[in-house]
Amino acid sequence: MISVILPTRDSAARLVQVLTLLVPAAVDGLVKEVVFADAGSTDATLAIAEDSGARVVQVQGDAGTRLAAGAATARGSWILALGEDLTLPEAWRVPVEAHLAGGGGRPAWIAEAGLLGLPGRPLAVLASRQAVDAAGGFKPGGDPLKALLGRLKPRAVRLRG
Repeated sequence: MISVILPTRDSAARLVQVLTLLVPAAVDGLVKEVVFADAGSTDATLAIAEDSGARVVQVQGDAGTRLAAGAATARGSWILALGEDLTLPEAWRVPVEAHLAGGGGRPAWIAEAGLLGLPGRPLAVLASRQAVDAAGGFKPGGDPLKALLGRLKPRAVRLRG
């Protein structure tokens, strides 16, 4: 169902936390695949990909370029793309499942907790493959999650971690 795209570059230290959160969802069938969109890692990132069963797409460039390459190879009907810091809240799964069940196919985003209960910066974008393609996909430069969100114009559906 969901292809998770991780823009990696020497990300071994951060992968342990995010993969721990994704494994139960993969076992239950919510996460169909994990794609490392990697820019030439020289640490243990690629070994972690092999050990975890993730696919690797090798591409040089910024996070937007890597996310675009990862999304192009994704096989799931939905894409969950994380930012370069690979942060995913522990409580990500319940709101994502609820959104998929009742969101009417709309894109959504997972935000870090902000001030006064408002959402902070986007940590991940959840959108159907068709929505990502219709919005022109991920682009190089700047913050690729914010840029895609601007083009997707998700209705006020926010998944907070």
